[in-house]
Amino acid sequence: MAAEACDIKEGDTVAVWGCGPVGLLAMKSARLLGASRIIAIDRFPERLRMAGQDCGAVTLNYEDVNIYDALADLTAGRGPDACIEAVGMEAHMTGFVGMYDRVKQALMLETGRPHALRQAIMACRNGGVVSVPGVYGGFLDKMPIGSLMNRSITIKTGQTHVQRYLRPLLERIQKGELDPSFIITHKLPLEQAPAAYRMFRDKQDECIKVVLKPHSNEGVLSSDGNAAATATL
Repeated sequence: MAAEACDIKEGDTVAVWGCGPVGLLAMKSARLLGASRIIAIDRFPERLRMAGQDCGAVTLNYEDVNIYDALADLTAGRGPDACIEAVGMEAHMTGFVGMYDRVKQALMLETGRPHALRQAIMACRNGGVVSVPGVYGGFLDKMPIGSLMNRSITIKTGQTHVQRYLRPLLERIQKGELDPSFIITHKLPLEQAPAAYRMFRDKQDECIKVVLKPHSNEGVLSSDGNAAATATL
């Protein structure tokens, strides 16, 4: 849904903020819809590696490069045709801007840290589309409404309409056009769910997506939340 909202044309460049499960599958979807180049933005090496290897993306670590400059260099100064913001309200950012958002959120003066959203809006080309599958709630601060309006940026948002997309996605999987299982890094028994959630939250053991099974023969987590054994597909 996030990729479809971008109105992708053959040959478009699509930048994706966040290389978690949503971002990775948005990259795959953008490629299916005709994007010629995908640019993936994150800071975790394992996620960037998966974006490059499995999604064919150019990868940018935002802790190592200036994202605006890097995107301008990659697009001859225009900016991406579409930007998918798959991070949401808990975006991480270093420096003064990151500290500002954390303080505002802690004081309940804003309900999210919208740095990735601000960046996507500012980086998108004139007349482009910013698609937001990342979850937000409440109020955000310092949104670049002037850039949004004066450069004719379109924003499309929304929780995924699961029933709308379930059948066409299953059909693509059956045809061999899409295999979403590449994002699954761990298969664990259901009783390990609390530890699995902690592992995902704390970015341990290169965890990207966990599948929980009702039986206990798929893998075991040690007491500190790391995977002592992980099952492969």
